[in-house]
Amino acid sequence: MAEYRGYWRRTWEQSGDLPDANIGIAFSGWAAWENALQGSANVIGSLRGDKYISLGGGNANGRFTSSLLQAITTAIQSGQFAEYQGIAYDVEEGDSGLEQVFRDSFAAARAANFKVLVTVSHSAPYGITDALQLMMSFFNDQNINFLSPQLYTNGTETENNYETTAGVLWSHYTQAQALVIPSVVTADLYSSGREYLANQGVTTHGYIQWSRV
Repeated sequence: MAEYRGYWRRTWEQSGDLPDANIGIAFSGWAAWENALQGSANVIGSLRGDKYISLGGGNANGRFTSSLLQAITTAIQSGQFAEYQGIAYDVEEGDSGLEQVFRDSFAAARAANFKVLVTVSHSAPYGITDALQLMMSFFNDQNINFLSPQLYTNGTETENNYETTAGVLWSHYTQAQALVIPSVVTADLYSSGREYLANQGVTTHGYIQWSRV
């Protein structure tokens, strides 16, 4: 059995919870922390394992800016996420030049005893112009516990999609200080994902399921 078994719990849908999960993530798609916190309130009680709140997403609602990240950091420091054990940053769209504000936010989360998970679209954010530089920062950041590249595009695939983004190769993930736990559509796709990434020199430690339970 995989060491880490997680799932994305979409907050706007009726869904179950992965029975053997040790990571449960409330996913609202919002980068604005107030919206994410409000949207996740109806699912936090049922999350299995360590409870994470997700911030960010793959559309305009989830787009990161410096001011939004600074607000998230302030919210962390003021105890707004006290019901959770972890914070998941879904980094897909955003402004350029966010490397330092992300680093500050991750450091604040760890200082407040949260676990930090960063997920990206395929190998890197598709909607950030300096994604390669940002990913190199993520790989070197010791305040990130988990990196979760998404091995899918629309989330309905029946096999993993290993496309890369923004010039970030899968072999770059060998540099990661964090544990790599890819996001897959369904848990049964993890074994092939683990084998593919192992062939790129990347050790994985589990998975996060996207598909509704």
